[in-house]
Amino acid sequence: MQKLNKFTAFAGYKFSPLLHKVVYKSMRKKPIEAIELKKASVISHRDLTNIHFVAHRGLSGVNPENTLPSFRAAAEHGGFYGIECDTYLAKDGEWMIVHDPNLDSLYNGEGDVRDYTKDELQSLKMLRGANIGMNLDVKMCTLQDYVDICKKAGCRPVIEIKDDRIETMPSFYEFLKKNDILKSAVIISFLIEDLRALHKIDPELEMWYLVNYLDTKRIQWAVEAGCKGMDFSAVFNACRPDWIKKVLDAGLVAACWTVDDADGLEAMLSAGVTVITTNSILPE
Repeated sequence: MQKLNKFTAFAGYKFSPLLHKVVYKSMRKKPIEAIELKKASVISHRDLTNIHFVAHRGLSGVNPENTLPSFRAAAEHGGFYGIECDTYLAKDGEWMIVHDPNLDSLYNGEGDVRDYTKDELQSLKMLRGANIGMNLDVKMCTLQDYVDICKKAGCRPVIEIKDDRIETMPSFYEFLKKNDILKSAVIISFLIEDLRALHKIDPELEMWYLVNYLDTKRIQWAVEAGCKGMDFSAVFNACRPDWIKKVLDAGLVAACWTVDDADGLEAMLSAGVTVITTNSILPE
């Protein structure tokens, strides 16, 4: 993990919108390299009994992210507390799994995922992902297929809502209800208005507010929106354990993303984080 001091963490956060536009989009057009898997018990000397590991977009270190092979690999491993995914509502009302709204970042398509139907989206070919050469026929996954895998494996569905249309939240809630996962699912999002809308529908939903950089305003928003946790960037907050303590003092679960090495794991565990989202660390 990149080690930042408090100044560079703050500067990185402030400039992240620009970096996202310039660097991230360019990065997503390049080949995605596989990451070596490693066991948590090998890279950490700590007691990990009460630490929960979440597979980021499935076991995406060695499989194309947010796809059936990635989700199945995480499920078959057997030790993950949860499997995370990203979802948007397609044109025909189907919740689809993909991280970026712009199709050309990973698929041989153009435009916004929300402007296409399920069948149109599943006709596309995925071009980039870890070990994509071993998964040439992989298709865009539906949220339904993902939930079926989570339920069969006994893993908590950790679903990131990427769709910023608040009016889609009743549809999302009905999906949770239809699949009987209102109690088991964890809903995460950077979109606080989506979380507020869901809280009005069902105050009992478990929701974690996603943030890059912890601050007083966002901790307050999380509490006021009825969130039970905050899910924050490990890179931006590893040098700020005092702020992670403020999350815990507010009565919120402290979860982080994305940790793939021993230094990052140690920093988060020593700060009191109990939920670790990872591409490549195996929980057993």
